[in-house]
Amino acid sequence: MSNPDSPNTPLENLLSAVTDALIAGDSNLDSIVNQYGVPRAEVNHLLWIIRRLHVTFVGVQPSEKFVRRLKQDLMGSRRRGIFYQIRHLPPRIQIVAGITLIIGLMFVQRRRTVADEVQESQEMAALQTHSQ
Repeated sequence: MSNPDSPNTPLENLLSAVTDALIAGDSNLDSIVNQYGVPRAEVNHLLWIIRRLHVTFVGVQPSEKFVRRLKQDLMGSRRRGIFYQIRHLPPRIQIVAGITLIIGLMFVQRRRTVADEVQESQEMAALQTHSQ
């Protein structure tokens, strides 16, 4: 296209006007093309592409859930807890997260149990040496 520092070219302005007219429902593009002084042969293939895109693309409305989550993401809404985040994951991922959480808790408990056993054995050894 053109240099970002330079003003729009007549061709760019024409294409913008044609696109706006099609979106607004105006199908008389000849008058728009004549306003910009761009040779018709130069724009015919571009007009054809714009018309095809206009017919092909259909308007889609996003779901309310998508809009709400996008707004939360963009606005930086307050952080939710880990359970809130897990709840919005797919079911298979929720199961894996739950299993991982249980394994992690078991690991922490096991470390505490082993540490307690080591401490008890050291205390017993210290008591036995003092009693002798």
